[in-house]
Amino acid sequence: MNKFNIADAKRKTGLSYIGGVSTSAKMEKNEKYNEMTYVIYLAPAKLSGYNVCPQASSHCIAACLHESGHNRIDIHENRINKARIKKTKLFYEDRELFVRWTIEEIRKAKVKADKAGMTFSVRINGTSDLSPELFKMDGKNLLEIFPDVQFYDYTKVAKRLDLVNKYPNYDLTYSFSGDNWDKCQEALGKGFRISVVFDKLPEQYAGYQVVDGDAYDMRYKDPINSIVGLKFKKVRAKIDFSSTPFVIQTT
Repeated sequence: MNKFNIADAKRKTGLSYIGGVSTSAKMEKNEKYNEMTYVIYLAPAKLSGYNVCPQASSHCIAACLHESGHNRIDIHENRINKARIKKTKLFYEDRELFVRWTIEEIRKAKVKADKAGMTFSVRINGTSDLSPELFKMDGKNLLEIFPDVQFYDYTKVAKRLDLVNKYPNYDLTYSFSGDNWDKCQEALGKGFRISVVFDKLPEQYAGYQVVDGDAYDMRYKDPINSIVGLKFKKVRAKIDFSSTPFVIQTT
């Protein structure tokens, strides 16, 4: 296989990158814990014409963090959404180019972290919910290509939790979508942690410890069999969080 040239890929696609380190405020928080995290942000749900969130509910789609932070104010030019849509289409329409580019970016990011004396992790799904087994090159997926790198994700696909037993370098947190509490209880019963959006973080919920999920993003460092509490964040659409089942009311 020829050496991959990122400059050629940029010219061919018009994209600047697939993923990156410290590309959001939450990922920057990881660095306070001496960790660099590479993350990929795609266009969520069916925004690109391809469905990257197979178990998303209408509630979580409406409140998706995809349009929070910088993207909340990028209304006129919509550059962030356009780039994410283009990346998502590339994933489906030229998978080899997408994965080879991702591999090269992860390699470079890891070298940067090593030189800085920092630990390194990868989150494939920043705003998507795709199986890591889809990111494959020469018969190996990213988890197998980088066995010494810690990967982690959130997922609403209950069956995907089985991958944690298959790949020792992969960690998953099951996510509450507003209508899957039964699946959340099953996940907790199996020793997994779940993530829940609250109006105000409680210390406990449903008999389980609640961890502050906004302090950092490295979910694999959280205790298993716990609830990762996330505060509701403003997005472009004006949402009454008190009326959506996606946000659990504690006040």
